[in-house]
Amino acid sequence: MSPPARRSQAERRATTRAALLEACVDCLLEYGYAGLTTAAVVARAGVSRGAQAHHFSTKAELVMAALRHVTDRLGAELVLEPLHPDLTTEQAQLELLEHLWSLHTARPYPALMELWLAARTDAELRAELSNFESDLTRRTLLFCQKLAPELAARPDFRSFLVTALAALRGLALLDFLGRAEEVARLWPSVRAQLRSMTIAEGG
Repeated sequence: MSPPARRSQAERRATTRAALLEACVDCLLEYGYAGLTTAAVVARAGVSRGAQAHHFSTKAELVMAALRHVTDRLGAELVLEPLHPDLTTEQAQLELLEHLWSLHTARPYPALMELWLAARTDAELRAELSNFESDLTRRTLLFCQKLAPELAARPDFRSFLVTALAALRGLALLDFLGRAEEVARLWPSVRAQLRSMTIAEGG
């Protein structure tokens, strides 16, 4: 048997970076931003402090990179298949809202909420998060355009998306507070109200 092929330096760097990002999200969810330390991330990732410092110079930089990492992966998973072309306009609207809700109840969002709160009193984190938030809104719009292009092409879609995201994040906060049953009860009515907004014109 031939010996296994040795990984290139680039492959080793990518593996180390991915391990740091996954460990960082785990630590953020477990300890919160205030309790998260780079030492804890390094220990969970199984890499050296030098490797961490090589990839990320500050805690805020590491945390935001980790959030982008898991958010990108989740978005890629959800847009593998566009909505079925035979759906009615109303069905397509409801399906899109369900996909957006899936994004807001997935693993990255408790971490994001944690960072929003921490950014109020952390100037470095606030600057990083502001850039991330702008990019997240842009990528959410792209996600909608891939998933339901006809709906996303409507002139009122951007304003609808802002309103929808605010409603979804409000419900997500309740879920994080341990009120899952209340959220499950509220979501159908919130979804119906969102569906009845300007996006429904012509539907």
